[in-house]
Amino acid sequence: MLRSLVRNSLHSVRSAMDKTQKLAKNRKISAYVKGGKRPWTEGYLPFRDACINSVIHDQTMQEAFAQSLPLPEKYGEFLDERVVELPWLLANLRQGSGRLLDAGSSLNFRHIVNHPVICGKDLTIVTLEPEMESFWAKRISYAFSDMRELPFRTEWFDEVACISTLEHIGKDNTIYSANPEWRESNRHDYIKAAEELYRVTKPGGRIYITVPYGKWTDFGYYQQFDADELEALVGAFPEAEITRHFFQYEAGGWCHSSAEHCRECVAFNIHDSRYFNATSDRDYDPDFAACSRAIATLIISK
Repeated sequence: MLRSLVRNSLHSVRSAMDKTQKLAKNRKISAYVKGGKRPWTEGYLPFRDACINSVIHDQTMQEAFAQSLPLPEKYGEFLDERVVELPWLLANLRQGSGRLLDAGSSLNFRHIVNHPVICGKDLTIVTLEPEMESFWAKRISYAFSDMRELPFRTEWFDEVACISTLEHIGKDNTIYSANPEWRESNRHDYIKAAEELYRVTKPGGRIYITVPYGKWTDFGYYQQFDADELEALVGAFPEAEITRHFFQYEAGGWCHSSAEHCRECVAFNIHDSRYFNATSDRDYDPDFAACSRAIATLIISK
């Protein structure tokens, strides 16, 4: 009897907390929309995540990402690359069970880990440092490690996802960790990490990678890949079948594109703007790009 009362009481508390959080999130989204949907202002992240959540549960949109069909006009207007990367990944992951490695912790969000494609898998997340939210109760495993030396046995995972992470390998990652060990400037160390991703993937398995693409640029904490860097990355996967695709931010939204069309793209450096740097007076560019203006995606079949 007492146990039942306690359980019911905890359920009521959780329900009240969820309701309060939902109301707060809706207020932030409303403020963001009324403010003109400017990147990185109050309400940006909950608005973006709500958009992603809607798209990844929309069968028509998932087919568009899986089959490279045209996206709606001004899709992901004023939003960063996650609005194409995550729907693309979920549209291409294999259905059913299997071991999935998230190399970089791009999936560690409630609306992603609750997606049916993810729920059916044994998910392990590897990143540098613990994050504010974790999902141990969903039997998700966490490992904290340098991706250039993964703590997993060879040929262990059926699938590996590495979303907008390789560009940070070997760079100054002290904005993500207080550990000075991660202040580096090793341009090609992403190749070591890519080789590790290949090592831990089973024969017949897949690796899904996205990187910012266009004109090579060193932002300090990450680099934007150009055609040469992308070829160097591809070279880390010998004898693999590789499918490439490109997305570009232009005319206020995201669309399918080509390597040639994206080759001069340069990202908007959010950490050099007044929205992240108190000493900066830099504002948005005319197109209100939130970060990358082009993304390269790879599906590597081992």
